[in-house]
Amino acid sequence: MSQPFRFDFGQHDDVEDDDIADNHQDQEAANQQEGDTSDDRIVPCVHTLDDLLSTLPSTISYTAISIQSPGHGDITLTRRELFDIRTQLMIEDTGLDDSSTAGLSTDDIKPNIYEGGFKTWECSVDLTNYLASHEKDLLHQSDPCTIVELGAGTALPSLFLFHLLFNAPSSTPPPRRTFVLADFNPSVLQLATIPNLLIMWAFASNLISSKPGDLDITSDVTLSFRQALTERNIVIRAISGSWGPEFSALAFLEFARPPEDVLILASETIYSPKTTLAFTITLLDLMGKSQETGGRATALVAAKKVYFGVGGGVDEFSCVLREHGAAGKIVWSTEGMGSGVGRCILKLTGTGERRGYQSF
Repeated sequence: MSQPFRFDFGQHDDVEDDDIADNHQDQEAANQQEGDTSDDRIVPCVHTLDDLLSTLPSTISYTAISIQSPGHGDITLTRRELFDIRTQLMIEDTGLDDSSTAGLSTDDIKPNIYEGGFKTWECSVDLTNYLASHEKDLLHQSDPCTIVELGAGTALPSLFLFHLLFNAPSSTPPPRRTFVLADFNPSVLQLATIPNLLIMWAFASNLISSKPGDLDITSDVTLSFRQALTERNIVIRAISGSWGPEFSALAFLEFARPPEDVLILASETIYSPKTTLAFTITLLDLMGKSQETGGRATALVAAKKVYFGVGGGVDEFSCVLREHGAAGKIVWSTEGMGSGVGRCILKLTGTGERRGYQSF
């Protein structure tokens, strides 16, 4: 039977660090030694924005995190407080999945039940900083684009792109931007992912400040949020469930037409061979579907170079990619930075010069 993971997060910080990662790996290795062969899967499902917004409490608490942008210095991103999520879990029945009760426990991950989406992981910060360092390239993408974040959780990279869109000069008509935000757990999308987008919009609209505080969720606020998305030609889709052919087929249906550019983002998704294989197949399937219809596809995958005792990491990911006729290029790493467990970001693009975001 699968055993839970528990990480020793600091009292005031829900961002994972290297010491926590070591604990993660030890626990996962123990699970494998105990013969964890479970293959529980959640059937992929699309959740509408209206449905997810309708479950929000009357008030949500938020905090801020700073991202370094070479062009603008520190950029503030806002997100829901972890304690606020737990408070909602304690007083309400989300009615979605078992991850609700898992989020209340001291176990940060329960395999096949809760995959840690309520917390912000270290490599998602790396990926967000990388996107910030290419802000100019992102802002000048004038064509319609679909952004897919696999294993979104708190969706920090998508929050940064959201920040760019709401702070960029408006155009008439603005190019369509479709966000497909995916997480194993429906409750993570409900309690963390979508609320974070709402909070980020509220900050960009000067409804809240960068200081930790509360946002009152009224009908006027949610209506204004929807109207702002329409004005900016932003579409939000949310998908829960396990990776695989069903997931990629469902996700591809959410891609806008005609065929357009697709940017796939992922952080900490290759921590074990089991997750690496499912993730890789899904990733390449999504990229292939986009390219078959004339679109361009790029993926950025942030991960630790090795997850000790588990078997996952960049080498394992690269091996699986080669087995499927693909390859990734390391475009950023912590090598030479004196950090603990090495971390890096890999970029995958389609074949040929015209494929992918060549500016990244």
